[in-house]
This record gives sequence, C-alpha cells and structure tokens, in this order.
Amino acid sequence: MKHIALAFFLFAILGCKPLILLKEGIKQPVLEDHESLKKFLAKNQIDTTEILCFQDTVALLQFYKTRIGLPDSRFFNRQRKMVDYRESPKDCNGKVGVFLEKIDSMNFRPPIPGELLDTYLKGVVYEKDLSPFALSPEGYDTYLIIYWAKYLGKLNKRKVFEWTALANEARKRGVKIRVLLINADYQRLWKMKKEDIPHFKY
Repeated sequence: MKHIALAFFLFAILGCKPLILLKEGIKQPVLEDHESLKKFLAKNQIDTTEILCFQDTVALLQFYKTRIGLPDSRFFNRQRKMVDYRESPKDCNGKVGVFLEKIDSMNFRPPIPGELLDTYLKGVVYEKDLSPFALSPEGYDTYLIIYWAKYLGKLNKRKVFEWTALANEARKRGVKIRVLLINADYQRLWKMKKEDIPHFKY
C-alpha cells in the first residue's frame, strides 16, 4: 500500500540523526488544508501568497523515493540547473544556511549534469485548489526549493524559516532569488481519510 511505503521513506530520510528529532516537537501527520497551513506560516511571518504542495499521494511517494529529506533544499542556477550545496555527499541540511550566506557566487559553481529545476517541479501544485503550478519566465540568479512539513515542529523554525530569512537577506544584497516552499503534509483536498495516514515510528 502506498501509504505504508510513505511511512518507510519518511523514516529513512528525516535527517542526519533521526533519534535527535524526537526532541524537536515532531508530531504524527494530520490532514492539512489551506487555512491551517496559511495560519501556521503567517504566525511565523512567512509569506503565504503562494503555498505549494504535491498533487496527490503518488507525487508525494515519488518525492520520498528521492530520499531528499525533510526539511531540505535544492538550489538551481540561472540556467535552472541544480548546484549541490553540500561540500561532501555525507553532508546533511546543516550546510544549507552556510551555502545561502555565500549564494552570490553560486553561478560560478559547476552544476550537476541532468538535474533540472523543471524535473523537480513535476507534480507540484497550488495547495489552495490543487491547480497546476507553472514557473514564470522571469529570470533569476538563483532558484531555491525548500521542502517542509507542518508536523516537523521546531525543525521548521530552526531550518525552513532560517533559510527563508537568509534568502531575504540575499535579496537585500541584490541577489535575484526565487524561493519555492513545497509542503509535504497530507492534504484534505486529496480526499484521504484520517485512517489512511500512516502512523510513523520515529
């Protein structure tokens, strides 16, 4: 069953040291909707004009299969080619903030062959009504995808919101950066039932 598979992948990718996450206020996932996510983001002073999510459980499962992690980020240069923020393949999301502080030089770093922004946006929709998301043709120096979930508790504050603040600081320095917050919670509009949500064993 897809939902059981989601539980396995989430447990496998939650971060560098899963046991530490027990102290982060992580809760069992619940069904979320536009109002609950908007209220959560607004409370933490995050722009709510564009809330993105996955279009269904199949798209969410495909995300988990990438083992990207939650929360985590992906950077893309002005040609929309991915640039790895890690200094080593063993590095985890702790390096995102460090990379954001020197984002001005990102377009001088070699991109990862075959890793394109459009690929990472497949199955991404507007959370409010699940309408397809299309990236505007306007050019940016940097594109930043941030994957997050409300149930991750304090990790959002220590990671996601910190990364968003650093991106805002980069804008003040003149960097044209496009931030895409993609939510990985279970959505009411997917027509799921509460019992369909897997119970994660952290």
